Amino acid sequence: MNLPIANPKTFLKSIYASDWGIPIVFACLGLVGTLNHVMWRDEMNVWLIARDSHSWGELLSNLHYDRGHPALWHLLVAATERFFDTPVAMQILHLVIAIGSVCVVWCYSPFPRWAKTLFIFSYLPFYEFLLLSRNYGIGMLLLFAACAAFPARDRRCWPIAIFLALAANTNTYALLVAVPLSFTLILECLIDPEHRRAYFAKAKAYDWAISLIILAVGYYIAYSFILPPADAAAKNAVGGWFLHFDLRHLLRSIGRLFGGYFLIVPAHHRWIDLIVCDSIGLAVAGLTVLKLLRKPFPLFFYTTASGLLLSFTYFKFLGRGLRHYGHFYLILIMALWLASYYHPVRRLQPVEDLAQRWHQRCWVVILCIQLLGGIGEYVADFIQPLSASRAAAQYIRQENLQDEFIVAYRDANMAPLSGYLGRQFYYAETQAMGSYTLFFKGNRVEVEPEEMLRQTRQLLDSDPALAKILLISHKELPAEPLNLTLTPITRFKKAQEVSERYYLYWAEPKN
Repeated sequence: MNLPIANPKTFLKSIYASDWGIPIVFACLGLVGTLNHVMWRDEMNVWLIARDSHSWGELLSNLHYDRGHPALWHLLVAATERFFDTPVAMQILHLVIAIGSVCVVWCYSPFPRWAKTLFIFSYLPFYEFLLLSRNYGIGMLLLFAACAAFPARDRRCWPIAIFLALAANTNTYALLVAVPLSFTLILECLIDPEHRRAYFAKAKAYDWAISLIILAVGYYIAYSFILPPADAAAKNAVGGWFLHFDLRHLLRSIGRLFGGYFLIVPAHHRWIDLIVCDSIGLAVAGLTVLKLLRKPFPLFFYTTASGLLLSFTYFKFLGRGLRHYGHFYLILIMALWLASYYHPVRRLQPVEDLAQRWHQRCWVVILCIQLLGGIGEYVADFIQPLSASRAAAQYIRQENLQDEFIVAYRDANMAPLSGYLGRQFYYAETQAMGSYTLFFKGNRVEVEPEEMLRQTRQLLDSDPALAKILLISHKELPAEPLNLTLTPITRFKKAQEVSERYYLYWAEPKN
């Protein structure tokens, strides 16, 4: 008997033709990748806040200082931590969310199967929002769920309102996408008499009021967490607004649009890179506008959401990775998705017909580049871990060093090690035992290695029972520090993140 798997080509064809073959393959690869993935500090810090906050009140208080992130992802992680005492549980939770996003796209999006397949294995769904357990993956799930629920808007809007309100409480970028989609719903109801008549004929009398209340409350809660506390330290940490015109800064901001589509951010110091890449990014945006010209409401969403995100990028925050400006790509996906629900308002013009054909070609190129980026990063995570924390934690346990008094420097870089070891360290930045890092809190002060070493000597002098201290640093320390003898133990340098390579020392007083 010949099994389909005996012929790889036939086997792959059978998976592709199967109703659930692609999502199942994604789930299996996602599980393997998730269990292999070593979390870095931005992932583990959320787990540590949940683990070491002694009450829900303290948790919510801490969240106000966690870089302006809304609370939904933290609350889900905290609920998970109450039942499971391993950070792997957070990764499994995130995996389930990623699979949910893929299933929504597979079942409800209007794209052909080949396009769905390319998207599912593209950079954001298959790497950034799959393996990296952060609050961006759940934002994508909820935004896609709102798109899936969109056809029912002439009967009930409250499910869409719930999805958008929850999405706004995942991260700032999801909020910047959810608000324009909310206005698209409202605008359609205000200026489209046919839709308005259908809605008020089919919907419950209270549906519009409940939907608006849900959106208002959801956005207010999100804003209250994004807005920094009144502490001076918190306000300074957020940074100000960029309110003057600067051509290079503008080109860098538009370069994020190109980066969101093509996974490459142009070098900011090279004018030619900025001009060429920005021109391509704006050309794709222009083709998208022409493609949506006959469908005003998806066009309104695309231009408003892209414009709002671009304005935020210019005036407030350029973004630090594709997890941020990759939302330009999600806006494009959502706009094309929403366009499938509308009939054209007029006949296609020759220029628009040409734009449709060119947009289709650009769309295929973008999907293929995103696919290569997703598979490449997924494979790279197996070749070299993002952080060396898990290897360092395994060594410390193997050598029975986990119960030693540990001074760890720098605190923010030590979050994954604290999570994998399941214990706290002494941090010179706060001069106390701790695990997670809250950058906005006033009791934290950045210190140089010399200050950390001074505090280490002070700890040795203050406790006669401490003959030596296990010192862990994210970078090499001076060979002959003042008043201390440092004996190197080992180092862990296999990590993509340079700042999460670890150096272990014994620190003893120098007589």
